[in-house]
Amino acid sequence: MPPRKLPTSSPPRRVPISPAVEKLIQEACTQLRAQVKSNISDVIRKIKASTGVDLPYHTVRNRLQGKHIPPQQAHVSQQLLSPEAEKVLVDWIIFLSDIGHPLSKRTIRKKAEALCGKKPSKSWIIYFLRRHPEIRLGKPSGLDPKRAQAFNKPTVHKHFDLLLEIIRKYEIPIQNIYNMDEKGCQRGGGRKNSNRKYFVHRSRRPKYRAHSGNLELVTIIECVCADGTYLLPGFVFSGKEFAREWFEVDNNIG
Repeated sequence: MPPRKLPTSSPPRRVPISPAVEKLIQEACTQLRAQVKSNISDVIRKIKASTGVDLPYHTVRNRLQGKHIPPQQAHVSQQLLSPEAEKVLVDWIIFLSDIGHPLSKRTIRKKAEALCGKKPSKSWIIYFLRRHPEIRLGKPSGLDPKRAQAFNKPTVHKHFDLLLEIIRKYEIPIQNIYNMDEKGCQRGGGRKNSNRKYFVHRSRRPKYRAHSGNLELVTIIECVCADGTYLLPGFVFSGKEFAREWFEVDNNIG
């Protein structure tokens, strides 16, 4: 009989380091370089006691001795854009989002292609978001163009400067300052819940979900005081005629 082969153990799979853990590793290296006699175990225990994260000893040691470099720096040559170009692109994405003109997947790919002259791959956006956790994909709410024009720091600062001037001039107490806002919605739900997913049978077709056909608009009004108190929310439903008592004046009141 041929000799029986012993099972070989596969090498341990390398777990990717998250940006939060990478930040703690750099912090640990900074503390160790500041010490006269480095004690890696003590620094790791202190970080674990304050953050609850147990840093890998060998990773911190190799990073301190210069044997390893952060993953982002190790794969810089493989990235489509340089770190400097990506930083400029991230700052521009944040700026456009702040002024109400966010970029989509389609437009960001075109901007990246214009910067480097190469067409990004389908997975480029995934890794780009991993490298920059300060941005993410989302569904921004609609904004009127007139309101978007007022989304700038000088206009906002001027508004609050004028408001503070009036409050100080007339000595308005904080308990007399309220903020009111309204929100409209449909009783039947409208189309805003169309992206919600539900559990259904895989092979049965067609698949339906019963929903209300009531498209009546309801206005919800909230009012909050500057001192933290608030009024109960009000609900305004559509009506067909006015009630006479709404227009009656009670002369006995103040």
